[in-house]
Amino acid sequence: MFKGTLRKILPLHFKVYLKLCLNYFSDFKKYWRYSTINTIDSLENKECELILNYHSIEKGMLFSPMKPRFAMARVVKLHKYLEDSEIVRNVERSQIGIAYKVMIEYYELHDNERIDISDYYTKDQYEIYKKIVSEKEINYFSGKINYYKKDFYKDNSDFYNFSFSRKSIRNFTGEKVSYGVIKKAIELANNAPSVCNRQASKVYLLEDKDLIDFCLEVQGGLTGYTDQITQLLILTSSREYFYTVGERNQFYIDGGIYLMNLLYALHFYKIACCPANWGKVIDEEKKLAQKIDISDAEQIICMIPIGVATDNFNVTLSYRRSVEEVLKVIPAND
Repeated sequence: MFKGTLRKILPLHFKVYLKLCLNYFSDFKKYWRYSTINTIDSLENKECELILNYHSIEKGMLFSPMKPRFAMARVVKLHKYLEDSEIVRNVERSQIGIAYKVMIEYYELHDNERIDISDYYTKDQYEIYKKIVSEKEINYFSGKINYYKKDFYKDNSDFYNFSFSRKSIRNFTGEKVSYGVIKKAIELANNAPSVCNRQASKVYLLEDKDLIDFCLEVQGGLTGYTDQITQLLILTSSREYFYTVGERNQFYIDGGIYLMNLLYALHFYKIACCPANWGKVIDEEKKLAQKIDISDAEQIICMIPIGVATDNFNVTLSYRRSVEEVLKVIPAND
């Protein structure tokens, strides 16, 4: 009865405002409860920590020559989880198994170069990880894959192979991709589906080196690779195209769909690229807004350095989950 009375006396816009607040609060509660921002109490939470840390080590492996004792803090964090009994029991899960393999490779890289890392990674720990992996007969490739550009870009007619061949490339020559080719890639990316065909995505092209370096410094995920980055795409999605409380997060969904299509389009036109996650807070967004004129209505989805790949480059393995881990069949009701 109280709710019915409230609906009658409150203005329509206030009802929508209240509904929006309640839904965002529900989003907040779920994120606080289930993400690792507050607590790490599930196997999935632990996997999240494993992936965050082992992938950083994979990226460190790309440097040539190798930086001695790189990613030390990541290795220390991984020890905590790789020694966890629940993680050990689930070593056959793809992301857990590969975390052990990356750590094994990390030790061997340093051992081969006779670099002492015993203050944060002992031989006993290495032997334990090897034993865990060998007992389960887990076989994965190296965390680093080497390519020659002439072999990397192959026939695009087979989508299966084309999709698997797309990789994040961080080694650029510094040569700029022509504006005409970039336009073709955007034209192809524009066929991405969006809710009710709203097409809320927009792509900004930056070619000022100082501005690019500033953006990538704020983004923070490409340290050590920025010297030869001379072009940067910034993908946004505008809130102005969404109109219901239920669509409060739709611009992220549509933006993500567009991003994947854009990455395929760039790969199709042999434009090297590396999507750089924009998971930032308002302070960093305000910092960026002081330098780049992007509407306040628009949400940055991703930054994408683009360019021409060097003749020889390394990419991370980024091992994918098995189909069985991802595909879950919901049985029909009897």
